[in-house]
Amino acid sequence: MLLRKKYSFWIIPLIFVLLLGTLIQESRAMTIEEEKKLGKKIILEMEKKVDWVRDLTLQGFINKIGYSLIAQAGPTPFEFKFYLINGTDPNAYAIPGGHIFVTTGLLVLAENEQEVAGVLSHEISHVMARHVAQMIERGKRLNIASMAAIVAGLLLGGGGKTSEAVATTAMATAEALALKYTRDMEVEADQNSLHYMIKTGYDPNGLISFMSKIYKLSLTTGPQIPLYLSTHPAIEDRISLMGNLIQMGPKPIEPFKTSGHFKKLQAKAFVEEREPHLAINHFQSLADSSPRDAEAHYGLGLAYKKMGRLDKSIEAFQYAQTLAPNDIDVLRELGIVSFLSGKLDLAVKHLEMISSLLKARSPWTDDPLGLYYLGRCYQEKGDVTQALPLFLKVKKEYPEFIDVQHNLGSVYGRMGQKGLSHIHFGHYFKLRGDGKNALLHFRTSLDWLEKGSLAREEAQREIKELTGSK
Repeated sequence: MLLRKKYSFWIIPLIFVLLLGTLIQESRAMTIEEEKKLGKKIILEMEKKVDWVRDLTLQGFINKIGYSLIAQAGPTPFEFKFYLINGTDPNAYAIPGGHIFVTTGLLVLAENEQEVAGVLSHEISHVMARHVAQMIERGKRLNIASMAAIVAGLLLGGGGKTSEAVATTAMATAEALALKYTRDMEVEADQNSLHYMIKTGYDPNGLISFMSKIYKLSLTTGPQIPLYLSTHPAIEDRISLMGNLIQMGPKPIEPFKTSGHFKKLQAKAFVEEREPHLAINHFQSLADSSPRDAEAHYGLGLAYKKMGRLDKSIEAFQYAQTLAPNDIDVLRELGIVSFLSGKLDLAVKHLEMISSLLKARSPWTDDPLGLYYLGRCYQEKGDVTQALPLFLKVKKEYPEFIDVQHNLGSVYGRMGQKGLSHIHFGHYFKLRGDGKNALLHFRTSLDWLEKGSLAREEAQREIKELTGSK
């Protein structure tokens, strides 16, 4: 369900099975540290299989909701991370160690931020209660060696009709043996997710409304519904139970928490997952029917940008700006497209306007994607001293944003700081999954870094991690 093209979401529970043998002994329960290690290994497998969405605006939206919920959920041994995956099916799922996936399809289908918060809260609840680890413990009753061989053949090579048929058998076996949450787990997660939402300031009815929407959709499109709705008790019973809990428990207090620009985020997610011509047709139709709708023209600009029609993209964003002159999202995209068109001065004008507007609203607020492209403008203009602090700000907030590591490597190189340049190129290749080149850059950085410096210690830690040495 979650993965695009020939991959479907059943592959994730099966990856659990593939990796169990190396991490868990049959005689005891999984520890927190083992769960963390398993999560990291699954992420490495998924890097090869899925289409990640690395847009900072969308990622920031998911992070803001997720971490605000976690803050109210209580102490946790896990370092939660949220991932957005390009896929039209509305889905979310948690794997060991606090890693939670959300599809663009979920953002597109959701009516508002409250519904997205409801789904994230549900997945966080599973992690907090360690349901993922318990689910895997049940899975140890399977023939681990056979299942591991089947899934390894599918994931790491093989292919063809034979391996696909074997994989289908594996899927059926896994489903039959309930490699998914139990009735009690789902009820507990439903109850806790409502509690987390109320404490955070979200409307708990958001989870109910989204589950109802998915359930109605499943009645017309067939049995393929998201995993978080596919277990017992029946969806209708879960919805009814949650409604009763809300009526009986502490009342949610309005106004509810919201970012205020969900429709634009939704437009971004829609453009990410669709072919450009389909997205153009969709938003052009909306703009034709509602010419004064800034969000329709914003979506149209995004779609033209994805197609590479930068002239038409600028035209759409400029029209959106006439309708919403101080809209941060419109200004950001107008700045980005101006940059991509080589109009650096115009790009700087729009992107700096964002900083001014945000500073007037809140002196501690930044727009990471806007800062990143403002940094790129200065970098292209040869002004690396202005570019550097902007890139460092973005990296501090999003250390796993691949592109900014490459920009930092280039900027430090131009400034003659070769040690730092190689460190950031090392991080760039590491994040891309290219351990060989990452190791080369980290080792080369040692030739330029002072002994005892923090940067040198960082490079040495990375080398140890990549080589597996102690």
